[in-house]
Amino acid sequence: MKAAYPLLLIVAAAPLAGCGAAQDPSHNEQQAAAAAQRAPDADKVMAERWAQMFANPKAVVAAANELGYKVEVTTNKGFDAKGGMTLPEKPKAVTVNAGFDAQGATADALDSITFSFDAQREGTPDRKDAEAYRFPSQLVRGFLGRFELGPGDTLNTAINQRKAVSVALPGANAEILTKPIAVGADNNDRPIIVTFTRTGASAPANQTQGK
Repeated sequence: MKAAYPLLLIVAAAPLAGCGAAQDPSHNEQQAAAAAQRAPDADKVMAERWAQMFANPKAVVAAANELGYKVEVTTNKGFDAKGGMTLPEKPKAVTVNAGFDAQGATADALDSITFSFDAQREGTPDRKDAEAYRFPSQLVRGFLGRFELGPGDTLNTAINQRKAVSVALPGANAEILTKPIAVGADNNDRPIIVTFTRTGASAPANQTQGK
């Protein structure tokens, strides 16, 4: 399924040039569109942003740390960054264990970025406690927003509903894997894994989808 993206934040940075001017190969799609006095191609802009994110492991780790993940990085064989946290910090009826994992075959580029969420519930949460179930969507959107990206409506809805789904995005593939829960359990407690894989790269081999 191809996700539709609004042309948000697609603001030209380069000054306008004549329509017949040759495109500067160093320009990105926004700059090239401004130079040619045309509207930018939304899919191409998004593909470039995904590519820039995957090409900047340090920025990815910094963004995860800003959200509260305590990420540790190793570069012995490629790039491996892992972190985690529990929200809210003060235990309540609902807590969410959140994991972060960024992998790359080389130390200077990423192939995949993975978020995992496992909600733990004790008793019957009140309305305020149940707000913790929104953490997965908030964290994914907060992370991607730092790179002027978003999960799109289909993926965001699946995160909130804890549903398995695979979505093709311009420049990346997104997948939600789910894990089984006990019969009769609240679906909000279903553990999920959200992975963004760079176009052309393989998703982590250690993930399997729950039934």
